[in-house]
Amino acid sequence: MKRVIKDYKSIGPELIQRLIRTFPDGIYEDDLISVTKPNGDKINVVELRTEDTVYLIKMNQELQARIDSFTGDFEDLDPYSDGYRESP
Repeated sequence: MKRVIKDYKSIGPELIQRLIRTFPDGIYEDDLISVTKPNGDKINVVELRTEDTVYLIKMNQELQARIDSFTGDFEDLDPYSDGYRESP
């Protein structure tokens, strides 16, 4: 199995959709893995597995906000609304 470290800026829509399906409630502190780079810097990554690859995706606030925009709290939304009309 191949292992790849990717920055959030270089992941495409397919991997973002896979992240959303894997973490439907968002990514929490418990989901992060701390990795030490060869220069001693620490980064936080989240592991995402596909059939043939294990991706370690570098996390930061921007990616977290992007994922949260898809997995946010939808409790107050009308389930029959198409998103373009206000509920009665």
